[in-house]
Amino acid sequence: MLFSKNVIAAAALLLSVSLQAHAHAAISPMLGVKGTPARSDVQRPTTAKPCGSVNIAKTFDTSSTIALKANDSFAATIQNFNAGVDGSLQITTVKVDPTGTGKKFVAATMIKNGEKAPTTVKSEQLTVQLPAGTQCTGGATKNKCLVSFTTAGGFGNCVVVQSAKKAAREDAVGTRAARALRLAEEELA
Repeated sequence: MLFSKNVIAAAALLLSVSLQAHAHAAISPMLGVKGTPARSDVQRPTTAKPCGSVNIAKTFDTSSTIALKANDSFAATIQNFNAGVDGSLQITTVKVDPTGTGKKFVAATMIKNGEKAPTTVKSEQLTVQLPAGTQCTGGATKNKCLVSFTTAGGFGNCVVVQSAKKAAREDAVGTRAARALRLAEEELA
């Protein structure tokens, strides 16, 4: 009797671990992934590793970006690879690092969130609002931010968002280029 209880307990443990290993959701475009993320690309972000096992320094400048809107919001797509909470499309934590290093995160706000326990495999649009006054200063172009997502299932990843004008203006302050840019903007206004 004791033997069968131990066998059943071990089998239950193995089953729960194997189910968790197959439960995932990814936000695109994913840091360090070319193209559409696969189940094997999904990470488990932590405080110490906000992008999971992805090397931020090596992948930040080469990853696809999401355009940051003028109101400092952006949209991203989340795709689950199984149904239920483990395949949750709902973001429980979203934070942004304006430096792109993965070391200076602050909370961002979910404007449009995904479903907590979807009954099917699907994708949904998410909308995120960065904190007021956020200046993306990361990367070689000095206009990228790093955003870390964690789902209700504990999975997630990072994405790179890019601001169109802010870096160009900051790089050109006090130069002929800055004056020309300001004059051109004034003429268009």
